[in-house]
Amino acid sequence: MPAPKRTHPRTLDLLAFLAVLTTGVVLLLIGVPPNSLAIVVVAMGGLYGAWLGIGRGD
Repeated sequence: MPAPKRTHPRTLDLLAFLAVLTTGVVLLLIGVPPNSLAIVVVAMGGLYGAWLGIGRGD
């Protein structure tokens, strides 16, 4: 079974990763509790997975 073709460049993945990392650091610096931060990170990961189309079953 051939590997699926990537429809976007790797730089976009890097930018998304850096955006999530920066958001997490900023939220920690302004005093958001770690429990709340974990919820935000899980939600952002789910949104990114949906944007990539992971789990659509195509």
